[in-house]
Amino acid sequence: MNLFLMGLKITAAADDNDGIVNVLAESLPSNDKRVETKFQLLQQASHYVGKLLKKLEVGQTVLALGPTKPTIDGVLKMQPMLIVTEDNFEDLLAINVFMATGGLGPKADEVELSDTTVTNRSLAWQTEENETAWFKMTAWGELSKQLSELAPGTPTIAVGKVSTSEKDDRNYLNYTVDKILYLPKSSKQAPKKAVDPEKGKVAAAAIGSIDFSL
Repeated sequence: MNLFLMGLKITAAADDNDGIVNVLAESLPSNDKRVETKFQLLQQASHYVGKLLKKLEVGQTVLALGPTKPTIDGVLKMQPMLIVTEDNFEDLLAINVFMATGGLGPKADEVELSDTTVTNRSLAWQTEENETAWFKMTAWGELSKQLSELAPGTPTIAVGKVSTSEKDDRNYLNYTVDKILYLPKSSKQAPKKAVDPEKGKVAAAAIGSIDFSL
């Protein structure tokens, strides 16, 4: 699971094949020792973003947001959730994505509704002041079942949308989860130091391995 926000220059006009719009683009290199990163933007032709892709011209610059995965040829394939140009700049107002990481709080019951299920559960993390912060998120359907069953403390990455509800003259923030990635707890003992500059070493236990596959 991943989400890229990229400034891109269109390098080839849109190609519509079997209802899928395909546009080639590239991002600028991060420094003079690198080269441009190639992108392939793919979206359904009937989708709002797919219709925007069809209108893009070679040389045009855009802002693209979406899940991305690499190919064996060193190209990043993106399914854009949002494409912003000079003509639709106000579409930036449509961006509503949060990403939260931490350990799951106490177990919570999955509540059955008429046509689905819902689970509300907290996510905790340490602040720079060594205080524990809590973040309560809501998951529906299959994600609800997963969220209710996992053990407290499970390392978790959650991606979703934030909204606000109003009740009795008070506002309440709602964090609805669209995707959740659970990481296995490490069996390695936490290192005393992540890095030892004098020895030029990095503690192996300080490095996590995360699979961000789509």
